[in-house]
Parts: sequence; structure tokens; C-alpha cells
Amino acid sequence: MMHQQLRTGGPTGRSGRWRSLSCWAVVALGYGLLAASLTGCAAPGRTGTRSDTAAPTSRYPAIAAATEQIIAAALQDTFAYDWLQTLCDRVGHRLAGSPGMQAAVELSAHTMRQAGLDSVWLEPVTVPYWIRGHEAARCTAPRVFEMPVLAMGFSDGTGPDGIEAEVLAVRDFDELEARADEAPGKIVLFNPPWTGYGGTVRYRTAGASAAARHGAVACLIRSVTNRSLSTPHTGMMRYADDAPRIPGAALTVEDAARLFRLCRRGERVRVHLQLGAENRGEITCHNVIGDLKGREQPEQIVVIGGHLDSWDVGTCAHDDGAGCAVTFGAIQLLKQLDLRPRRTVRLVHFTGEEFGGHGGRAYHDAHAHELDDHVAAFESDSGCFPPRWFSISAPDSLVDTVVAQLTGLLGESLAPLGVDEIKPGWSGVDIRPVVDAGAIGIGHRMDNPDYFDYHHSPADTFDKIDLEIMRRNVAAVAALIYAIAESPASLRDGSVLDPGSE
Repeated sequence: MMHQQLRTGGPTGRSGRWRSLSCWAVVALGYGLLAASLTGCAAPGRTGTRSDTAAPTSRYPAIAAATEQIIAAALQDTFAYDWLQTLCDRVGHRLAGSPGMQAAVELSAHTMRQAGLDSVWLEPVTVPYWIRGHEAARCTAPRVFEMPVLAMGFSDGTGPDGIEAEVLAVRDFDELEARADEAPGKIVLFNPPWTGYGGTVRYRTAGASAAARHGAVACLIRSVTNRSLSTPHTGMMRYADDAPRIPGAALTVEDAARLFRLCRRGERVRVHLQLGAENRGEITCHNVIGDLKGREQPEQIVVIGGHLDSWDVGTCAHDDGAGCAVTFGAIQLLKQLDLRPRRTVRLVHFTGEEFGGHGGRAYHDAHAHELDDHVAAFESDSGCFPPRWFSISAPDSLVDTVVAQLTGLLGESLAPLGVDEIKPGWSGVDIRPVVDAGAIGIGHRMDNPDYFDYHHSPADTFDKIDLEIMRRNVAAVAALIYAIAESPASLRDGSVLDPGSE
């Protein structure tokens, strides 16, 4: 499929060329852990200034002028950064169905109302109810040492006494099959090389069932990351119907490598594993939704958002607190600048993404009556790193025209932010059901080679977030969303209007 470049332009960087104006007061309120109020001081209609950017070259002058205003304001704003700090530091991790997730829902809904969105509401989502419990891992032979460990999501527990067994260390699924007769009664350790997330995550999702088919009593995996710095990484696993259910957990990259080396030397390695994990059926959680009503075609909807839920380690700043904050920052900026587009912009903070996309499916089902009016759906779920490009999910027959329309709407306005390309690609787990129903999907893509260093680990904390980078992301997303919602033509109809048709 074809793609079209906007312009090759470098990011503004962190040199301080944009004047910082911190104007949000964060006030802690009650509900269990927190609800918070963020009061803004951005004046409606302010234009701001830019010191070193080229004039936008959009074919639509009114949209170009609004885009310039949006970018200037976003690069001085701290709303998204302050909101994310509150979410991470006062709420913390947000496992779907947990008290932390409930506190996050209350915070999200409260601050959407404080930001002045026209309507804010909650929608119920049924999610699995899984708890981690106490966990520990110890190598007991040939030398005793403790190992940090994280049960994989949905793993069963070991029972209070734990499991102790000899370790069968294998590189991959092929080696397990070749040594299947050694597996009965063992704890199988998978230590695959890092080949990227997509190539390595299958050991997390399917490793336990693969080991159980050959009689293993538990499964350990090398954390799904290139570097862990002695920090284990969790994530969802799945039990296959044709295999016994055995406990599964992740070790650090370092400990997995140590056990693997010992086994390769012919040592008889033993591990004691204790996991207090429990699967407790289902529980009700919520998506949080807020609308900025369109001024001319309010029935047409542009959805934006990220997933508010997280794993239960760290404070989940990158995954996906940042995506929720950036999209929230974008819609509140349009409200503060009094830039109400033709179509409705709808912010959704989804739940249950880490459990397999429950919030996205629930949103689809709850809005089945209006899916034909969903023009586009945008998701931010790549952390908070320098913005680089936007990916488009659409039928092959529409991709080129969607790219052409967005390029015409935005011109070169995003290049100074570091965004220089729009091309086909994945858009997001939460919005996939809406995209499959016909909306144009848009993903938020960044220069994020370090993302998986933090992903699903205790290291995913707010101190990893850079204010200037977050401002650039808010600027790029707000400009894009405004252009889509304000465009004379719907992205879904495949048309590219002539200049002057605003």
C-alpha cells in the first residue's frame, strides 16, 4: 500500500525554545484513593507564538489558522502532564476491577467534567477478576539465591506451599518439543532471544500450555523485553483448552539467563516457586466517556482515547496513562481555545485492554446504533516519546484517499513537532471493533525504542515522562483531531475536496 510523506522535519527538541507556562492547580479530593480537580487558565481563543516554525501549508486556510493556534497553545500547556502525574502518583496502578481502577475512573470522570466537556458518563464493562497475591521465587540448587518474579496475568496460583522442582531450560518451542521426554515433573524455563515484542510475546501467552502438554508442573519465562535491569515484566497469558493449567511467571532477563547458563553447563538446577494468584470470575468495571459536541454535525463522531486500566506493577505512566493524558489534553485544549469543530469529538478512557480488549468491545456493543456515524477512531497507546507519524487502518480502497485528505488538511504544520509521515498501519486494540465496523482507524506512533524497557514492569513510573515531549504529542494529536472533526468531508466517504471548500 502507498504512503505519503508530509515533510521530513526534525523535532523541536528540549532546548527550551518554547516558553513554559505552568497554569494548572492539582487539588486532591476524596474517593478511596483520589479524585482530583484541574482548573485551567488558558484563555479561549489565545493564539500564542511560535519562534522558529514554518507557516502551515494546508489547503484549507481556516483549518490551517486553527492548527497554528492549537500548536502554539499546546506547547505552553501543562494540563496533560499534571493530570498524568496525579493519576500515577495519587492513584497508582489500575488493574481492571481493582480499587485502583475504580479510583482512576472517578478521577477521569471528575476531571472531564471540570474541563467543561458537554456530557460525561460511565458505561459498564464486564472484565475478568484476577488478583496477584504474594509471590516469590528462589533458586535452591546448585546455589541458593532469591529471584524477583511476577506471575503472568490470569495464571493460576501454586497453592500456599508453592512448587519446587528441577528446571528444564530451553531456548524456544522447538527445543521443548525436541526434549519433551525430559519435561514431566519439571519447571520449564523459556529463554528465547529478544526479536521484538511480536516475536517474543508468544512465550508469555502460550508457554505455560506448551509446557503443560508435556507434563511440566510450572512455567517460567524470560521477561518480554530486551533489557530488564533486574526488573521482571508481567502481561497476559492464555490457557489452552487441550492442556492442563499450570502456574506461569516471568523472571528478569538476568535471572533467566543465569538459570539457562547453569543448565547448559549440566548443573541440576532447582527452583521453588510460590504464586498467590487467583482467578475469581468476573466483575464490573467502566469506560469513562466525555463529549465535546460538534457545532454543525454533532451526530458524526470522532473517537479519541487510550486505556485507563493497567497491570498492577509500577504506576503505568507509559502504558497507558500517557495515552489517556495526551488525548485528554487534546480535547480540553479545543475546549479552552473555544475551537468547537463541526463534528463531535468523543474522549474514551477504556478499561480492560490489558485483559484482552473488553472495554473496546463493550463500547462497540453499547454504541451499535450509531456506529455508522463514527467517522474516525484515534488511539494513543505507545507511551510518551517523541511523536513521529500517524498510522491509518482503513480498507485498501480508502487508504490512499484518507492519507491524501489528511495531508491536505494538515499540510506541513506537524513537521516542526517531529511528525513527518502518515501511512498505513495498526491503529489500536481498543478502537479495533469500531474500525472493523467502518470507522477510519488512526494510531499514534512515536520514536520509542526504549518503550519495552518499562512495559508491564515496576519501572513504568511518572519520572520517565518528559514535559516537553508530552506537549509535542498533545499538540500533534489536538491538531490532527481538530482537522478531522472540522474537515468539510468525512474521512469515511473517500472524497478529497478542492481548496476553498471550507
